[in-house]
Amino acid sequence: MLMLISSLIERFSGVAHELPVNARVNLAGRFTAERYDGRVLKIEGDRARVCWPKGEKTYEYLNDLVRIDEDVVLH
Repeated sequence: MLMLISSLIERFSGVAHELPVNARVNLAGRFTAERYDGRVLKIEGDRARVCWPKGEKTYEYLNDLVRIDEDVVLH
């Protein structure tokens, strides 16, 4: 029920997140420790299911995730 409410609030508030599934992310935690090099498994409302390098899976708010740019730069 909580996910439904948060999804509706996000939809009508105009907040859009450009974070696709399988994107590499870091967690910029305000009140928790920072985490590095996670993969987005699923997005539900304003939260994402993220898998971290040692296999730990957590739900994180999209606002706390920072996408890692994977574009290849050729010099």
